[in-house]
Amino acid sequence: MPRLVHLAPLIVLQLTVPALAAQTTADSGTFVIRRASDTVATEQFTRTETKLEGTLAIRDTKRTNQRYTAVVAPDATLPLIEVTVQEGWDSGGQRARVTQRARVIFKEDSAAVDAVGGDGLQTRVFQTERGAVPYLNLSFALLEQAVRRARATPRNSQVAFFNLGGGQTLTARLLPLAADSVRLDIGNVEYRLRVDSGGRVLGARIPAQDVVAERR
Repeated sequence: MPRLVHLAPLIVLQLTVPALAAQTTADSGTFVIRRASDTVATEQFTRTETKLEGTLAIRDTKRTNQRYTAVVAPDATLPLIEVTVQEGWDSGGQRARVTQRARVIFKEDSAAVDAVGGDGLQTRVFQTERGAVPYLNLSFALLEQAVRRARATPRNSQVAFFNLGGGQTLTARLLPLAADSVRLDIGNVEYRLRVDSGGRVLGARIPAQDVVAERR
């Protein structure tokens, strides 16, 4: 599968928190991600009971945007996600350049990936785990979906991440710290997440990297 985005190492989420009630209303917001005093990315998203869509804009020299649309199932999984990667901005008569499009369909313990990039169309099927949640680096809306998935399956208490950047299925551990905060360990990187009773991520911090994400 052509590389969509550089991803940090991931792991399967493990929670001991109450089940998440079904979502019935639309939710939207913007995550602003900063390293020290510099904004490195922003993510705008909208979530309903059946759909999650958003745009992750990376503040790099290529002005990379990753637009995604996903189907949300009743068990908080995302059985289908489509991602379009663009470089540059739409301005006047000039449009941003699409560098890749990908569609991932999850079924049982496999993920079928159709990706169109510089090498044309490639179709691959990856082994994964049931209920795997797709992951894009710096996407806190997708990370929030994993939290929701974990809360929707308290007896199992695990959620798999499917790495869109390489097709691996990896694992993470999420430990409650307080009523409004949890700790997420991804490899040797520690994340601190602020969450509300509905499973919404309100903010995040990666202490070792001086990275902070704020929801607006």
